Formats: sequence, structure tokens, C-alpha cells
Amino acid sequence: MATTPMTRKDELLQQMIGTYRDLNNRVRPLGEDRLRLKRGDHPSIRDVIVQMRDDELTFAQALKERLTGVPKPDVIMDQRPTLGLEQSNDPTAYIISQFGTARATTLSLIRELSEERWSEPIEGGGTVVDRIAELVANDRRQLERLNGLLGAP
Repeated sequence: MATTPMTRKDELLQQMIGTYRDLNNRVRPLGEDRLRLKRGDHPSIRDVIVQMRDDELTFAQALKERLTGVPKPDVIMDQRPTLGLEQSNDPTAYIISQFGTARATTLSLIRELSEERWSEPIEGGGTVVDRIAELVANDRRQLERLNGLLGAP
């Protein structure tokens, strides 16, 4: 039985799912003390996870606005991305879950994209697929940072 080759969209979706899987497998089982430990000028593992969550929330919101044409209400004064559930002292496992919620939103939006929307130009240059590829590249950079902080598997 022949398999069909993966499309660019499928590849990006798989990489995005892989990022969340890596966080769950490599980071979630670790103790909170280790995750919050800072060494010199380096961020803690938790700091990197918070940045990843915030990047994902920002991306999901921007993609939703782009695809639906409905901007975030002006009533929301806080410019930080938010699920409305974050607390500054949340355990890292919660932050990974928040990342996963935002990532699920992004994946859902991407899966619904038609081929025309996938490759249409957007403001600021590039296409939707270009922006998604940038997000995947950011994931890769952040996972490399985490690998450095965690030690090679």
C-alpha cells in the first residue's frame, strides 16, 4: 500500500505537535526546584517555557485575528498575551499546559486553512505559511536552549 508524501502543511503541523510532546516528555517530569534554577546569566528552564507560552499565545491571537478579521477588543488594555488563567507563580507544568492550549488553538486554525489562505500574502510581507514556518523555527531555537539547560538527552 503506497503512502502519500507529507505536504508542507503536514510537516509543519507534525513539528508543532512534536514541540509540545518534547516539553511534556523532557520538562514536565522534572522537579520545580530544578526548573526554576538559574545559573549565572542563563535563564531558568521555566523562563524559557514562559517565553514559549507567551510566543504561542501571541501567535495564536494574531493568526485568529488575521483569519477571522476580528481584532482583539480595545477594552483589553493589557498587551501581554493571555489565556486569563496565568498567575506569576504557576508551576511549570501549568505553563506547559497553557502552552498546549494555545498550541491547540494554533493547530486548529491551521488545519482549517484552505490552500488559497495558506499561501496568500499578508501585511508585513510573506504568507501565512511563512509565519508558521517562523514559529516552527522559533520552537526549534527554544528547544535548543532547553537542551542546553537540561543537558543532552
